[in-house]
Amino acid sequence: MNNYLKLLCFGALMMPAAASYAQNGIEYVKKAAELTQAGDYTGAITNYTKAIAINKNNKVILTILYDKRAACKTELKLYREAIADETIAIAASPQYPFAYWNRGFAYSRAGEFQQGINDYTKAIPFFKANNQNLSILYDNRGSNEVSLKQYDKAINDFTLAIAQHVPQGGAYWHRAFINNIKGNYQQAIDDYTSAIFYVTENPLQMALIYDGRGVSKRNLKQYRESINDFNTAIKLNPNSGNLYWHRGFTYQVNGDYQLAVDDYTAAMPFYQADKENLALLYENRSINETRSLQPQKAMDDISKAINLAPQSGDIYWTRGSIYSQIGEPGLAIDDFNKALQILKDNKMLAALHSEKATNLYVLNQNQQVIDECTTAIALNPYNISPYYTRGRAYLKMGADKQLALNDLNKVIGLDTAKSSVSYIFAQFYTGHPDLALQILQQQVLITPNPDDVLTHYYNIACVFSIMNKPDEANIYLKKAIDAGYSKKFAANDEDLNNIRKTPDYIAAMADSAVK
Repeated sequence: MNNYLKLLCFGALMMPAAASYAQNGIEYVKKAAELTQAGDYTGAITNYTKAIAINKNNKVILTILYDKRAACKTELKLYREAIADETIAIAASPQYPFAYWNRGFAYSRAGEFQQGINDYTKAIPFFKANNQNLSILYDNRGSNEVSLKQYDKAINDFTLAIAQHVPQGGAYWHRAFINNIKGNYQQAIDDYTSAIFYVTENPLQMALIYDGRGVSKRNLKQYRESINDFNTAIKLNPNSGNLYWHRGFTYQVNGDYQLAVDDYTAAMPFYQADKENLALLYENRSINETRSLQPQKAMDDISKAINLAPQSGDIYWTRGSIYSQIGEPGLAIDDFNKALQILKDNKMLAALHSEKATNLYVLNQNQQVIDECTTAIALNPYNISPYYTRGRAYLKMGADKQLALNDLNKVIGLDTAKSSVSYIFAQFYTGHPDLALQILQQQVLITPNPDDVLTHYYNIACVFSIMNKPDEANIYLKKAIDAGYSKKFAANDEDLNNIRKTPDYIAAMADSAVK
């Protein structure tokens, strides 16, 4: 998914309090203050400029006026001009702390984060006796460090901000965000929980915090609790497509595919003007439609995604995977080839070559299978799938059996979870059929989603067929087919060759309509 999607804006930094003025040009100063309050920053700048002209020889007043004019320029996004004014203010009065603060703020808004950090650092010593301002400065400096991906420094500054014991939840929120990036999910959850108490009067901010906490809980695989947080966020702000997207993705990883489809559908109206994200939503919805056995809807959605983002290698990859699952290996390979021309990341390319090899195997292009797998392994030697597919191709070609065993044993050694389909079938082909069946039958028992269970039924049918046990194979194949597994995929799968002529197989496949 869009992935993923920004949870908060670190640009929302806070400004220091106003200072007092002398009487020189007071009428312009008062008028400027009124215009600033009314949001007329251009008018305020004009009046501060007139006051500056009157006070050219008074460094104290001049410092304050340049500082105030700079603040108005920052509001108008005239950051370079604001920085120039603050630099004049600092030159006139190097001990005036608000000029460092406001120049740091202008640097931050201009995207010059290190300069912002430098100015916040200069301002901090002036406020050692003011916990409120000190907390804000540490928080602001931490936000700039986040922008530079200096996450450890940022966490330290957010912690210092929190240590000032002022009623300000931003630092908890910001620290939570970075803890989530760093993989400290429980610490992130704790900080989001603390931040909630400071924004109870602001439902939109509360929605963002519940959303962030939901993401952290999802990362800990606490899916039901995560969904509860997204539910709360949506109640607080039902007009955020982001929230439906995040909840939809959580439903997806929890195996609740139809609920994921519903949430991606709910998110789409919010992204009609954003082709890139709308394409991602169609892609995500198609993935879940495939998993919930709605192949035609999936194909319609992924085609819409390609029309919206024809240069996205990921989307061609997804369509290729859908073609593969519905038994169209040639069309799958075409899309994988398109994706290979666009994507650049080695791990992604390795996975693509591996999927392409799997479909070439169905088409009996065994030497191409070996070549594609070898390429995949060179790009990512820790991906187990190409070892398995290459091992089977070696067996199928009648090549040196030791080459096949080397690859299959490599799968067994690499898969520490001992649960992937490649691992299970590698065990089978290396002489452990009972262990393979045991793992598959355990997966049936522990898999909560029926759409996933049917895949286990199908794999069990394949194992029994290879073992030449047609009665058992047909029992599990019928379970899979009745639940909606693709007949066309089964018709192309050589693992079922031993039961093709049995009456039960013929009956199960009798309906010629492809699912």
